[in-house]
Amino acid sequence: MTAEPRARRRGLRHVLYRRLFLPRLLHIVRDRVRDTDRRDAVFVSLMGGVGDLVNAFPSIDRLAETHAVDLGTGHDPYRGLARANPHVRRVYAPFVYKPIRRAHRRLIERVLAPFYTRVVLLDEPDSAWQTRGRHMSAVYAERCGCPPPPRGAVYLSHDARERADARLADLGVKKEYVYVVQLVRDSRPLRSWPLVHYHTLCARLHERSGLPVLVHTQGSDDTAVPSFCRPLHAVDIMTAAALIERARLYIGPDTGPTHIAAALGVPTVAIHLGHAPEISGALGETVMLVRQRRPGDDPALTSPDAVWDAVERLRVCA
Repeated sequence: MTAEPRARRRGLRHVLYRRLFLPRLLHIVRDRVRDTDRRDAVFVSLMGGVGDLVNAFPSIDRLAETHAVDLGTGHDPYRGLARANPHVRRVYAPFVYKPIRRAHRRLIERVLAPFYTRVVLLDEPDSAWQTRGRHMSAVYAERCGCPPPPRGAVYLSHDARERADARLADLGVKKEYVYVVQLVRDSRPLRSWPLVHYHTLCARLHERSGLPVLVHTQGSDDTAVPSFCRPLHAVDIMTAAALIERARLYIGPDTGPTHIAAALGVPTVAIHLGHAPEISGALGETVMLVRQRRPGDDPALTSPDAVWDAVERLRVCA
């Protein structure tokens, strides 16, 4: 599917989901009225993306130490990621509204406030977050009333790991491998590393590491991969997370799977393009960040050599 039909389908889906906004609010109220769990409860809303949820989970988990937590989030893959979190009592998905519309925010707060100890809307109310210079995990932590976490969190089930085992068997991969996310989007030119750079990097990984190279292309406008790579053209987010968990090395841009890899403690090279990494960069002690000289520079200026230097500094492919 090309970028234009994908964008049309995404827009139609959001229109349809927004029509569920008021019925979803009433559904949440109904559940609270009927609830036999009389603990104090907090309602948290975060529509996505995947990296946002991963970075919000540690703060949500802290809330769950003293309250039951109900979470409103987007459709899959966000729904699957949220349902795997054992600290979240209920997941309402898709929970879609316009965060920049003050009327929507006020309505959510006023309707749910009588039934919850707190209503925490984590989605940003405007676009100024791009200039505030604070990492999203710190913003989420402040709104939840806890300290900023050192990294995100992801929860994997036995089923997800079994699906990962099956996928590896299909690919003929038995032991260690490198996991690369190739994400090229025409709609986001300033956040898309050139396809030729990905292929150059994969060739170097193949030649110098001797490890199989799995290339995740879910959501990419260009899914062509070199013949020596194992393509992952269609994989759900939890299976992808289970595959990432056992990778010897992960490489990817600023996208959901990169935050998953960092949260799982996998040696990670994050190719950060677009927004400043101080705002949305992957967090963790195993992360090697490849940053642009200036946010918003031409992505082609971030060379495969610069990424390979980061790989060598991690010392996992020697």
